[in-house]
Amino acid sequence: MLTPLTSDDPRRIGPFRLANRIGAGGMGVVYLGFGEDGKPAAVKVPSVGLSDNPEFRSRFQQEVAAARRVRGTSVAAVLDADLTGERQWMATEFVEGRSLGDAVATRGALDDRLVHGLAIGLADALVDIHAAGVVHRDLKPANILLAWDGPKVIDFGIARAADSTSHTRTGMLIGTLVWMAPEQLRGDRAGPPADIFAWGACVAFGATGHPPFRGERAEAIGMQILTAEPDLDGVPADLAGLVHAALDKEPARRPTAHDLLTHLVDRDTGGAGGADQASETALARVWSLPPTPPGGAAPPRD
Repeated sequence: MLTPLTSDDPRRIGPFRLANRIGAGGMGVVYLGFGEDGKPAAVKVPSVGLSDNPEFRSRFQQEVAAARRVRGTSVAAVLDADLTGERQWMATEFVEGRSLGDAVATRGALDDRLVHGLAIGLADALVDIHAAGVVHRDLKPANILLAWDGPKVIDFGIARAADSTSHTRTGMLIGTLVWMAPEQLRGDRAGPPADIFAWGACVAFGATGHPPFRGERAEAIGMQILTAEPDLDGVPADLAGLVHAALDKEPARRPTAHDLLTHLVDRDTGGAGGADQASETALARVWSLPPTPPGGAAPPRD
């Protein structure tokens, strides 16, 4: 939900006039801004207290670099950024729509047509992300916006290049546990298959209204992810096998993003460009959202 600016908020960041808050978190604030051409943007500004932290500045630069490498219709594009000023910022395409998490919380599980659209859009996003040599590592319902033309993936806050080393210390978990792959919980390197696992978890969540692995405590959820079969009761029958394959405990046995999309659209999509075209065609047949309530917008992006 959009909220008014506070007295402490800036009124302008770079070329963007700020109009509202989209969301806020421990790492900073995301604003609705308007460029000189009048087009809206989501302007992410880290908290003042983090501006002088060299490690954080390096991580934010990595986030921007990762997001800039990805181009696709199912990913919010970077419009502009300043990584050298006293206060860093990044502006991305403004996507109007509820997050998957908010939609399920307020309306319940998605109907089968929207679940199929969710599966297609997320697979398309991962084709583009992985083709750019990036691993998102934090695909979850809060980072998936349900826009009028299909799902959009946002927030590359902990993404990294597939061939780079991590900024985190050995043994430190990153991401949100409920959506994490077994290898992430074990502290192993998280490659593209970790995003595929998250795809399966998010599609199952959209179809059933709950994660495929559940427990009352974090430790119990982690053990379920590592050892138990997923609860896919309620996932459409023609998607259940694909979702189950994506949730395989062994990364090497999971399908690739290209495999997912090829299966979902029933034809070989070729490269990232072909994937976008095939996804748009398929989404036009199944994606139809109810109107977004007044003030509905992107969720916090910390």
